[in-house]
Amino acid sequence: MSQLMQMRQRMKAVETIKKITHAMRLISMSTHSRMKHQEASLTRYQETINHLFAKAHAIHPDYKDPLLQPEKTNKHHPLIILVGSQKGLCGSFNSALFQFVNLHTINQKRCSIITVGKRAYQFVQKKELGTVIASFDTFALHNMLTIADSIMQEIIHARPHYSSVVVFSNRAPSFFAQKPTKQTIIPAAPAEKETMAKDFYWEQPAQEILDYLSHQYILSHVQQALFQSLLAEHAARFISMDSSTRNAKDMLESLQLNYNKLRQAKITRELTELSSFFLQ
Repeated sequence: MSQLMQMRQRMKAVETIKKITHAMRLISMSTHSRMKHQEASLTRYQETINHLFAKAHAIHPDYKDPLLQPEKTNKHHPLIILVGSQKGLCGSFNSALFQFVNLHTINQKRCSIITVGKRAYQFVQKKELGTVIASFDTFALHNMLTIADSIMQEIIHARPHYSSVVVFSNRAPSFFAQKPTKQTIIPAAPAEKETMAKDFYWEQPAQEILDYLSHQYILSHVQQALFQSLLAEHAARFISMDSSTRNAKDMLESLQLNYNKLRQAKITRELTELSSFFLQ
């Protein structure tokens, strides 16, 4: 009977795990669907900022921003933004990203690092890639914009300006695939030339407006990187929890079958012993 009790306890434990993984699967799917509806608006905002900045810069081609186009000096001052996940249970989401970072920073000198997500901070501390100047362990949809604004403020107020700003994060080309990516924000890629039929009406000095647009340019790219990483994280967690739920279901069926066989064998043995007792 002790063996049957152990099997019953194991079945209860697997059933509990199945309920947890199923709940996490539903939460990830719900969050992913909600974010997917917001993706088009955020992408449109980033494209609009880039287009407006390019148009304004075309009217004032002499404008030079030391923030987006830092001067080439012998003293390098790079910044790496590493976006991982706050929680685990998302398959190879973090491990694939960290392998990608190791591959692309193998010859990188020690630099300043901003980590987003608890897993990213733990990785940087273990590998000692550089100096962590800011870390955001809690990373979710409700504080994503606040984190992006804090990162933008760190970039624009750094003295001297960073010689480069690179973001390592995950993106999801499709729902069932997450791909580590490297995005360079600074120095900014040269914008396509814009032609204007007439000048803007500048209510403020052009320098102030272009400086503001350059800050929004940085902010929009950071927001997009964080958003895409969070979108990929929930897709990865759904896939992982869906697989775990199906495995738990298969294990329960196997355990139930073995439990029934063992129980039937014990009943048959007891009946056999009882019959042999009366036949004596």
